[in-house]
Amino acid sequence: MEHRPGRTLGIWAIVLLISGVALNVGAIALMVSRFEPLYFAADSMLPTLGNGDKLLLKKDPSEVRRGDVVGYRSVAWQRPGLSVGRVVAVEGDHIAFAKGDATLTLNGQPLDEPYVLGAAPGAPGFSFAVSVPKGRVFVLGDNRGNSEDSRYFPELQYGTLAVSDVTGVSVPVENALMLTLGLVSSVGTLGLFVGLGLGIAALVARRKRPVAAGPVWGAVHVEDS
Repeated sequence: MEHRPGRTLGIWAIVLLISGVALNVGAIALMVSRFEPLYFAADSMLPTLGNGDKLLLKKDPSEVRRGDVVGYRSVAWQRPGLSVGRVVAVEGDHIAFAKGDATLTLNGQPLDEPYVLGAAPGAPGFSFAVSVPKGRVFVLGDNRGNSEDSRYFPELQYGTLAVSDVTGVSVPVENALMLTLGLVSSVGTLGLFVGLGLGIAALVARRKRPVAAGPVWGAVHVEDS
């Protein structure tokens, strides 16, 4: 039996359209479930992050490490909204600063902090000495002179933050996973356009080559006598 004109093109169009939608929806769903993009609206993380800079947080990190820039929400600190800071000490660490010191000390050793704004890692001069309890972290802003962070809450677990309050860890926007998601989405979008083009071509082919009239099933042929 002869196939209808454009039938193969139509089948490929449907396959590509479905695949394109699936790839795009999958990439978007993974992005939303794993990452939280935001625009930073403060000066507390200068010079690392300025007011209006874009930030990408990987949600529910399996591990929070020293040096990580993190997003957090703390009811204890009356910060139900999203805040951003840098983890300078994790559970088991001893972090300290005394007024007049050139640097913070971590486990008795000077802490190198090239990310801090200016040459005042302890500004505005708060002294502290904290042994970080289990399941908690000590968080500071990179702009130490303009950051309301762990130093301001010594009465609440020595200013430490529960790891469970950390909602995400900053990752580069151009990291491997993001590039992969972008590639998958691009392939899906290309499939949509190609599928749409093939669908249009199939319709054009059907109009140019109408199906020849054939026998009608169930019809009775009567010969003239």
